[in-house]
Amino acid sequence: MPNLLAHLRIGMITYPLFLLIYGFVSNFFNYKFSPSAVELAISYAVYILGSDLPDLDSSNAPLRNFTKAISLSFAIYIFTSFLFDKLASIEQMKALPQSVILSIAVSISMLIGAGLINLFLALPIFSHRGFAHSITFATIYGLIIYLFSSSKSDAALFFGISAFSGVMVHMIADYRKNLIKIFKLY
Repeated sequence: MPNLLAHLRIGMITYPLFLLIYGFVSNFFNYKFSPSAVELAISYAVYILGSDLPDLDSSNAPLRNFTKAISLSFAIYIFTSFLFDKLASIEQMKALPQSVILSIAVSISMLIGAGLINLFLALPIFSHRGFAHSITFATIYGLIIYLFSSSKSDAALFFGISAFSGVMVHMIADYRKNLIKIFKLY
């Protein structure tokens, strides 16, 4: 079973091959494929992330801990303003400087976020080599990347397919002795 470093190396080695195949398929369908340097960099980033993303379901995967840490920024974004307003409206808190109230609101937001992400990753679908090692997961990841970039870039399809392909490369590496498993739905 490859580890983080092996999956990242596989992603780095296979990305040029992915570009070659993408270029051939694009030409076959008469689709102009001439990505800019920025588009190539974004494509590579989502591809290389995808090459290790399925290991979110492994409790000792470095990416899992990194994802937990980064997800707290979303919790801060979602909860802090609400909590700050509620805390600031409490009579006993009005004597405190706003920076103290803000720190308390951010701390509570991070605790809520940590609890939610741990609950989410503890769901049965995230058992090792479970849902995150499925073609459905690869499709969802590619679709999310496509949807987030579609209003901002003409290369959204390229980004989405890059993301999907990165996850598929991960699964090919994990299931190289039984390739049919890469097509499991969940």
